[in-house]
Amino acid sequence: MKKSGVPVLLGIIFLVLTGVQGIPIMKNRRCLCIEINQEKIQSQSLIDLQQFAPSPSCEKTEIIATLKNGDQTCLNPDLPDVKKLMKDWEKQVSQKKKQKKGRKHQKIKKDEKVRKSERPHQKKTT
Repeated sequence: MKKSGVPVLLGIIFLVLTGVQGIPIMKNRRCLCIEINQEKIQSQSLIDLQQFAPSPSCEKTEIIATLKNGDQTCLNPDLPDVKKLMKDWEKQVSQKKKQKKGRKHQKIKKDEKVRKSERPHQKKTT
């Protein structure tokens, strides 16, 4: 190979490798919701409610509700009922988190009291 061919070949290899690094790899190239449920869903019938923001793999906001019977359904994020359901769900979840924190705090205090009472009393020696 001629001396002038080596830099050209190295330049081509460099450009190819640079191009390969810039290609994003997407495992899931589609939206999760194919069909959207237009019916109103009661918050009492929910186990979980998840919201997925737009991403490179899906350009729209998706809301997936998991019902007590195990079914999953996609909700229209633009409907006022769904927006209200999301707000109610977020309040409910935040209240549960606060209750769990309160229980942990109470449990810690209770454990501290038990530990203090288990300590043997020591006599002062002077």
